[in-house]
Amino acid sequence: MKSVVLLGGTYSNLITAIELSQTHQVTLIELNAEIGLPSISPGYIRDQELLTHYLSQEQIKFLQLHPFDEGFTLRSEWGLKHLAVHAAEKGVEIFTRTRITHCVETDDGFSIEFQGGGPNSSDQIQCHSLVNDIQWTYQAPGAKHHALPDSQKVHVPDFGIFGPMYGGTALKSDCKDFPDGITILPRFEGLTEVWQVAENWKPNKGWIEIIECSLPNLIEKRCIDAQIIEGRRISNLLK
Repeated sequence: MKSVVLLGGTYSNLITAIELSQTHQVTLIELNAEIGLPSISPGYIRDQELLTHYLSQEQIKFLQLHPFDEGFTLRSEWGLKHLAVHAAEKGVEIFTRTRITHCVETDDGFSIEFQGGGPNSSDQIQCHSLVNDIQWTYQAPGAKHHALPDSQKVHVPDFGIFGPMYGGTALKSDCKDFPDGITILPRFEGLTEVWQVAENWKPNKGWIEIIECSLPNLIEKRCIDAQIIEGRRISNLLK
């Protein structure tokens, strides 16, 4: 059986993991302590059928998809966690708070050494394919990074060029008088996600949550749909 290692607990990688779970030995490695926390993915999907293909009706109901002009909003971390559960049920091995400390290209793929959160959690794994999607994961300032080779054989999901973004959630009642160029995502629980290239707008009553990260410069590549579609493309490439 072929094997693949996926770096980053992202929408794209989780879809790839689920799609390959019947034909590959799949390992997913996440630097952070939890899949989906913190999530830098804007919480909206244009076509909810893309999610219902992978999640049960009960899971979809839990997400409480909220209709708006461009589709449906949701808490993106909840979507990631439900996909991670589905992937684990499919036999995908998931390691969180884990870092690749050494990786070399071999004739058959890659030889990887990794270190987990505990003192005795280091190990080694061989794989035929390596997919790196850490571009969609939160990377705290000063945090450790994976040690990866400069190899053309590493697959990187394609979302174009990434640039700095400021995201936050605020009270719905406080979300008004926005300047142009801001993405506004009203959610079911009375909060609104706000994404902007520069921190030009602030809510009068303050942010409930705030995050600074990098996202694709192309708006159409920031939605969950684009990540699901790219995850499918990567899985088809590796089959």
